[in-house]
Amino acid sequence: MRLTLSLLLFCHVCHETVDASTVCSRPPAVDGSEVLGGQRVFEPGELATLKCSEGYTPISGSRKIICTITGEWTERSLQCSPKRCPTPDPPANGNVVVSSIVFQSTINYTCNEGYELHGNSSSECLHTATWSSPAPQCKSVTCGLPVIPKYAKIIYDKVVTSNSTEFGLGITYKCLPPLALFGNERGYCTPNRTWTDPPECREVSCQVPAAVENGFMTSAVRREYLFMDRVRYGCYKGYVLDGPMEIVCEKSGHWSNEPICKEEAK
Repeated sequence: MRLTLSLLLFCHVCHETVDASTVCSRPPAVDGSEVLGGQRVFEPGELATLKCSEGYTPISGSRKIICTITGEWTERSLQCSPKRCPTPDPPANGNVVVSSIVFQSTINYTCNEGYELHGNSSSECLHTATWSSPAPQCKSVTCGLPVIPKYAKIIYDKVVTSNSTEFGLGITYKCLPPLALFGNERGYCTPNRTWTDPPECREVSCQVPAAVENGFMTSAVRREYLFMDRVRYGCYKGYVLDGPMEIVCEKSGHWSNEPICKEEAK
């Protein structure tokens, strides 16, 4: 009978010990702090030790909290701050978009027009206060060599030693005499790996220029004048030239402004 009563009392004590209303469950991780160790249930009056979670560092406050008789924890005062990664620099010919540099934040890299990103376009701040990926490189896109238009030549802005050229490289087109250039005199390697449209070299002719009253042409008269051909004028005695002494056959097929001979002032 005495043994039976002892067992009943023991079981009653056991029941009170594990009663959910008188124990505290393991507190969750909050604001970068968590409970040290793996214990899941705490008795009233028992202490739990806090630590800063991975990626956080302590700033101030106590590491201890206490399980109260009501099954609740005392207010935690430990303050943990997320670790900071170094401020990233933008890659050459590119940019970096930064909203934050603390633990778990992400930065994004972009390249300027005409450049390609080689490497990861984003990087995350790790718990070690380092970035998950190194800064990428922005490398210039390349074009093949430009097509030389018929009857033209190309002058590069700088020496080209291979069969490819970098974005932004410029060239100048020149037509072989006496042809005239129609289109863009300058060309460039574009961001889409192609060259700007090349010009054309065409033959241009001007009619025999009109005679000047009270004057004469000093060049031999020909039946046909080609682009950039020139004719010079002079005036008879008692008259002076008003306008240019020389006119040029332009690519429009017309002569530049022709002069006149005015009577010399007395």
